[in-house]
Amino acid sequence: NQLFFMGYRSFPIVCLLIFLVGVTIAISSAEQLKLFGADIYIADLIGYAMLRELVPLMTGVILAGKVGAAVTAELASMTVLEEVDALKTMGIVPERFLMVPRLLAITLAVPLLVAIADVVGISGGILVARVTFGMTPVAFVTEMMTSVDWTDFAWGLIKTVVFGWAVVVGAGFKGLTVGRSAEEVGRATTESVVLSVTLIVIIDCIFAFFLY
Repeated sequence: NQLFFMGYRSFPIVCLLIFLVGVTIAISSAEQLKLFGADIYIADLIGYAMLRELVPLMTGVILAGKVGAAVTAELASMTVLEEVDALKTMGIVPERFLMVPRLLAITLAVPLLVAIADVVGISGGILVARVTFGMTPVAFVTEMMTSVDWTDFAWGLIKTVVFGWAVVVGAGFKGLTVGRSAEEVGRATTESVVLSVTLIVIIDCIFAFFLY
């Protein structure tokens, strides 16, 4: 159930936003590249930016807003309704029982989301290159492969998995430490999204120091 929710249910919104980001970046870059007659390099720019930075970062932020908020609200409601206390009474460790399935689900869902989002985002760049420069998809992909390789995809995948872990752990922390009132549930959900996005940006900066 968690894998279905985090993966399949997140698929449409992730693809839509990543496609629009790819189109936007390509349009913005095309105007600058025209000034220098460097039209062909739009493929290099889109490929590198999408694989290394934009897809992982945008996917992480989307998961923070969609998955993180839902996990926090669910766990916070269980805490307020004393369901978590009931688990403790039965001798079950709540953190293990509630968090491990969600961590496993996000670990399995993220690679699929990233792989699809990479294709969709680059497709947005291909569309703009075709309309703006008349560049064929084959020429775009051929040029892109001169500047990116599988390590770029792998690093983007690793970053997004770490982002997913940060989202679930942050959501779980806020959900399981919530106060015992309905107002606290709303506050915890809001704080969870803010915490997750902050962690994602900090982790991305740390990766940047090591990768570049």
